[in-house]
Amino acid sequence: MMEFIMINNQLISDGNEFQLTPQELYVYSLLSISRDYREDIYISASLLHAKGQIELASNKKRAVKAIKDTLISLRDKKVIRFTSIDGELVDEFNANEILIAELVEFEDISHTQLKFDVFNELTDIRQLYVYLATYRWANSENGIFTCSKSRWAMILNCSESTAVQAVNETIEAGLIHKNIGDYNDTGKQNTNQYRTTPFEDDEITHHSFKKNYAEKVVEEETDLEHITVEQLKETEQRFNKFKDKNGEDVFPIEQDYVAVLDLRKQKREVGLTDIEKRVLRAGENRIKKLKKQDYLIDEYGNEFKIVDRHIENAKLYIQNRDEMNTEYH
Repeated sequence: MMEFIMINNQLISDGNEFQLTPQELYVYSLLSISRDYREDIYISASLLHAKGQIELASNKKRAVKAIKDTLISLRDKKVIRFTSIDGELVDEFNANEILIAELVEFEDISHTQLKFDVFNELTDIRQLYVYLATYRWANSENGIFTCSKSRWAMILNCSESTAVQAVNETIEAGLIHKNIGDYNDTGKQNTNQYRTTPFEDDEITHHSFKKNYAEKVVEEETDLEHITVEQLKETEQRFNKFKDKNGEDVFPIEQDYVAVLDLRKQKREVGLTDIEKRVLRAGENRIKKLKKQDYLIDEYGNEFKIVDRHIENAKLYIQNRDEMNTEYH
């Protein structure tokens, strides 16, 4: 079985007639991983929503509609074809209607490989696009993608500020690395460089070196009463780590859920420090993914999800902890 998704480079080349939007690229990727052992793709908008790990809207109904609209958009761009299970062309279809989809083959066969494990860790559709736009240059002489803010905005089909945020979040997730452009002899700043592998010491620009040094000397701190900075760092690592070195699944532990609940409360009351913001974001993203897991049945025949049980246990722990603290003060 293949371990990656084949993305034709025309789909992620700015200015190309087949260039996809971030949402189109995400749905296209879901279609690609939906192939069965015969290489057929049987899908519906509802099935694609259930298969994906990224929410495209605030509720299921809107998300399914977004996928349906995107399927139509991909068809109109002549990137995919789909028919009914009887082989007839379909103009209209409902969210639960099973379709047979076919990914169009292009004359230009150059492509970028998107690994399944990378795709499954993505938490935002723009991260997917930023990663692929960078990774497609991995096999070039130095693997570097040079890209300005304005070009990122064009690639992602959004404003510059939104594009910068998407790029920075992809960097924070460890999917790509940035080398900040130095100022040249004309007084203008060179364009930033991006790569999916870290830049070596002799490649790092002076501007990047100064920024990295400044970040290292800043001491991280937390205002939480019941957890230390080191414990927060460990919690952040567990939220962001999906598999260990042996390929075994890694899940958050009880103290991680307690930290999320404490951080939610602190955010409402006094705000968060930088490390607290990172931990809360990582926790919210991981919990959202865990909530997409299938229901289990307990000994009483009730449906439940493991993540919901962990959150309830964390709430109970905090309640008991705070009651004990009240008694001693």
